[in-house]
Amino acid sequence: MKKIGIYPGCCFQGADIHNYDITEDFLEKMGVEGVLLERSACCGGGVIDETNKMIVYGLNARNIALAEEKGVDLYTPCNTCYMIIAKTKLALDSDPELKEKINKILADEGLEYKGEAKIYHTLNLIRDFIGMDVYKSKIQRKLGGVKVAPYYGCHVLAPDEVALDDPENPTVLKEILEPLGVEIVEGYQHEQTCCGYHARFTNPDQKERLAVKPLDGAKEAGADIVTTPCPLCHKAMDGYEEPILQVTQLINVACGSSPEDAFWNLNKTEVKISIG
Repeated sequence: MKKIGIYPGCCFQGADIHNYDITEDFLEKMGVEGVLLERSACCGGGVIDETNKMIVYGLNARNIALAEEKGVDLYTPCNTCYMIIAKTKLALDSDPELKEKINKILADEGLEYKGEAKIYHTLNLIRDFIGMDVYKSKIQRKLGGVKVAPYYGCHVLAPDEVALDDPENPTVLKEILEPLGVEIVEGYQHEQTCCGYHARFTNPDQKERLAVKPLDGAKEAGADIVTTPCPLCHKAMDGYEEPILQVTQLINVACGSSPEDAFWNLNKTEVKISIG
């Protein structure tokens, strides 16, 4: 059985602890053993990155080193965590002096960043680690008749050096949704507008304005539901008129879980779609 290191970040904590159960169930259904990186720390969420890159490099080199210590690659479903950790890996792998400096810090904990672990997000985990053929073979029932609007969020499509797909014409989420038998709603208004999650404390009014735009656009285009790979986007956009689920919540149900076991019932906005 393949193994992958689960980086929990902040989106598996507190009231969002069910996100870990969703992720663990998803990996189990895909035939992958999840190895929790227990001692990992917050990635810095783009906030620390704006003021002190060395702290961010140290935090995330350590997170990657914890995966390397266990002999596994690192997987996070969070768009922001993926971007920050992938940018750290890119910076250290391209700058031997920076890598040496960071490793001197990590040595105090008996860790070493080697650059061996790959960084995965749900999108490239399915496409490149699990493989699309294996993924398709795990689906037990089709979610036919459901109109789903894919919503990527920002940080898996930018910046270019760590983007998981073509920022102008992404297709990987559509390719993941198609085997579920859903009708995909694309090209809706504000499809690539930011969810506003990171403005929730500094400018909550702006967050509200941003979060509702893609949802309204999807509804106007006829979607029954919006789906995103990112738990932060889900958290920011749940609670408005149009329902939203994480894509792993849809996948888990298509692979045999009940909607309750996939935690659809924890949505603020009720998910009113029938499952055959």
